[in-house]
This record gives sequence, C-alpha cells and structure tokens, in this order.
Amino acid sequence: MLPPAVFLLYIQGMRRSFLFPGLLFVLPPLIPAQEALRAESASSFQTISAGPETDILEACPKFQNFKQEAAYPDDTSGLKDVSEVSTDALPLPADDMDRAGLLAALKHTLTYWRAKPDSFKVLVGKDHYTAPQMRLTTQKLLDLFSADLAPAELLASLKTQFRAYRSVADDGSNKVVITGYYEAEIKAAWQPDAVNKFPVYLKPADLIKTDASMGVDFDYGRVDDVGNLIPYYSRSEISGGVLGGKGLELVWSAHPAWIMLLQIQGSGILRFPDGDFIKAGFNGANGRPFKSVQKLLIDCGEVPAMSFKDFINYLSLQGERELRLVDLNPRYIFFQPRPKDSPAYGAMGAGLTPGRSIAVDPKPIPLGITALLRSKRPVAGADGVPRTLAASEKVRGGLEFKEFTRFVTAQDTGAAIRGPGRIDLFWGAGETAETEASSMKAPGDLFILIAK
Repeated sequence: MLPPAVFLLYIQGMRRSFLFPGLLFVLPPLIPAQEALRAESASSFQTISAGPETDILEACPKFQNFKQEAAYPDDTSGLKDVSEVSTDALPLPADDMDRAGLLAALKHTLTYWRAKPDSFKVLVGKDHYTAPQMRLTTQKLLDLFSADLAPAELLASLKTQFRAYRSVADDGSNKVVITGYYEAEIKAAWQPDAVNKFPVYLKPADLIKTDASMGVDFDYGRVDDVGNLIPYYSRSEISGGVLGGKGLELVWSAHPAWIMLLQIQGSGILRFPDGDFIKAGFNGANGRPFKSVQKLLIDCGEVPAMSFKDFINYLSLQGERELRLVDLNPRYIFFQPRPKDSPAYGAMGAGLTPGRSIAVDPKPIPLGITALLRSKRPVAGADGVPRTLAASEKVRGGLEFKEFTRFVTAQDTGAAIRGPGRIDLFWGAGETAETEASSMKAPGDLFILIAK
C-alpha cells in the first residue's frame, strides 16, 4: 500500500518529461486537470501518494534493464537519416521572431566557421562540406536576412541559391521531435547549513576531456591508480563524498533534484536568500551515460506522466529517498561561475540566442548548420503562466499551441539528444521560458540549408 505522504501534481494535458527536456506525455484519463505547480495556486491542487519505497523497484523488470543497460531506452521512434530533398519542400519562411536575434545568432555561427581550418569537413546527409563552404553558406544567409525580404521573395532566393536536407524519422511521419530547454533557476547558499546540504561542484583538476584519438567511448574520464583512462566517478560516488575536501563546492542547495534540474538544462541562475545571484555554466561531465529516472518510475508504475518541472518537485518531496532516486542517473555535470550578464553558452562555445539556438546530436547534424524549422509551440501569458483559453482553442498542458516557422542554428548538444530527429530549442530564462520550454514537445519539419 502506498505511504500517505502527499504530493501536488500535474497540469492538464501533455507536459514535459525528464527523459528529454521538453518531452511530452499524455496523462491517463483518470488524472484530473490541475494548475501548474505554483504556490499561489496551491488551492487548486489535488493529491496522490508520494509513491512506494525505492526497494519496491527491485520487483520491476524495467529496473533490472535500467541497471544493466548502458543507456536506458527512451520511447521515441528510431530515426532514419538526414537526406537531401527538393527545395520545393521548403515551407514559406514567414519567420515568427525578430530579425535582429537571427542575425546575432548567425554571426556567432560565422565566427565558429571562421575559426575552423579550411581542411575541416562535416557530413550532411551523404555529402561532405568544408569549412569554406559552410562559411559561404552562413554569409549568404546573413546577406539574405539583412535584406529584409518578404517571405515569398526569401523563399525564391532559398530555392535558387541553396540545397535542402531534411531530418527523417523511420515511423512514416517524416518528422522530427522538437522539445525545449531553458536557463534554470534554483535556490542556493554560499555555505552548507541544516537545510542546504548538497553541493554544486566545480570541475575537478583530474577530469580529462577525451577525444577520438584516445580510443574510448566516453566523453570525460580520469586516470586510475594503474594508469588506465576510465570514466569519472558516478553520481552516487560523487554524492557519497569522493570529491569532498577538495574545495570544489561552488554553492550548496537544499535538494539534489534541484541540482539535477540545473544539470539537465546545462546552465542556470543560482539565487541566494538575499535576492543576489550568480550564473553557472557547464564545465564538464563525468563520462557516464544519461539515464532517465522519470521514465523508469513511469515504466514501473510509480508515477503517471508529468512535466519535467513537476517531476523535480515530486523528487523534492521524497525526503531521504530523494537522493537515492536522483543517484539512479549516473551522469553528473560540473559547473563554473559566470558573470551575471553572461548568456547561457552552448557546445559551440558561443552564447545561445533564445528562440534561435538549437541543441542537436552532432553526429548526424553538425554544429554550425542553419535550418528552417516548422512546428507548433506553446504560448504562455505575459506572466509566464497558462492563459485562460476558449473551449475552441487547442490546448496542451494548459497552454495554447500555435504553428510557427523559424530559422534556427545548431549551437549546442545534449546527452539526451540523439539522432537526426531530436531537436532541443533553447527558450532563454525567466518564468515564460520555463513554462513554455517545459511544455514544448511537438512533431515538426527541419530543413538544413547549404549554399550551392
């Protein structure tokens, strides 16, 4: 029988999952519609038990797979490829955002390509392109967008001056899955106390970034006592204190789930009790695979589907069990402090542009590509909370979803972003970004553009 601890849960409709930032699930029909998890609307919440004890997971066959497999499988379809298509397939490029942000994002991309040697090549579909060709592509796009052409004129120019490649899923939909991420904010303290017991760690001195020449299949590691390069310590080893006493504590937080939220988003704001804050940016990982604790608990029947944000709240209400559940995901992210006015940085080494930067799997979709994206996105009210909608409006997760078309550029990566059909769109920071990015999951079309 489930213990009586109470948990506040769910907004109506489809919401974000913990497996992929932005991934949505359909709530079972018996779950009542509810407001977002916010203190000001707590009166509207309904309750369920906090869930079974951790050891009950031992009876779940999925838990055995979770422990044994290198990466816990997700529920998205297999992904086929990136392939060239006729430019006639391009949608009308009626971009829904301001042109200034696009130009700023493309200038970062051009800087990236200018730093690459002429011999550097990337593979798009079945075709290789050199750094000079990618510089030409980015510069041509900058010139077109600077001209402020009408959508029909812009489409005509794209058709004559560019080749188009499309990401294709193998489920027959010919779509990609588009999710969202954002710059998270968590409460923090400079020193540990009775409440703030869990550290956010700086990068250890012995952490090694690996590359293909090292012959290993992990991204970060360390040299063990006999001189072998091995993955760095797991999350549970780090939680157990293996890094203690090394002066690596950046700040302290009350919940390991909050720290995992920061790690999943890759950057964030650390807010102190007096209102002051610093920013934290990605600075290495432990070389272990990402495993979704939320999907495990869903698969084992402990929780129904819920948003990413709501799952973090679920974990934070688990008492001593919270750390044990968080530690089931072996991947751990290290951070570095950043100035208050600094943007979130992506894997490309440049500041991310809200609404324009996307995270990709760089194997099928290279960093530095520019693409035309078409999908649907959630729209929150000005205060960042779900709007009151007419019955006729399309609603998911309490938000209206609207169609949009937008130019984006690949400037980031993510451990959970795998294959050519998984795209994560960066939303920025703040309440609206959190609400919309947490609710974003939709099929869409992604057309990569390469100059002829």
